[in-house]
Amino acid sequence: MRKAFAFVSLLSVSWFGAAHNHQHDGHDHHQHHHTVQDSVGLQVSNAKIRAFLPAAKSTAGYMTIFNSTDAPISIVSAKVEGLGRVEIHEHIHSNGMMKMRPVKALVVPAKQRVEFKPGGHHLMGFDPKVKLKVGETRKLTLYFSDGEKVENTIKVVSLKDAFSNESHHHHH
Repeated sequence: MRKAFAFVSLLSVSWFGAAHNHQHDGHDHHQHHHTVQDSVGLQVSNAKIRAFLPAAKSTAGYMTIFNSTDAPISIVSAKVEGLGRVEIHEHIHSNGMMKMRPVKALVVPAKQRVEFKPGGHHLMGFDPKVKLKVGETRKLTLYFSDGEKVENTIKVVSLKDAFSNESHHHHH
């Protein structure tokens, strides 16, 4: 029941966002709708994934995840619409070198946030089924160890935009 309610809530938020955007063609409103909270108490914001560079076999995605609950939440996998495979990775220092490795489960501590960023945790996307085009949004789904999931959108950005700090966005 919780999942059904969360899904209906998510649909109504998405519908409102789409209807709201179509009423105002003169300026950009996408910043107003970049955080979704699901029944699991997890908030995903500023989700972005780089378009694949020519001849690249993979790409990286970044976001901020906030756990508003009183218990840790464990993310075990992720999917991005149009990509064959998505893995959660982390950078580690090993024998004086930076290495990247997949993470089986990422724990987001209670009342804390985890930032996916260059040099830290990030998503790695592989096997594009449909080309990622700069400016479009795709569905992002995060799956948890308890079987719950959260759906959000992830924006496709260029390499340059992936590293910019979106300092112009504002919260309501």
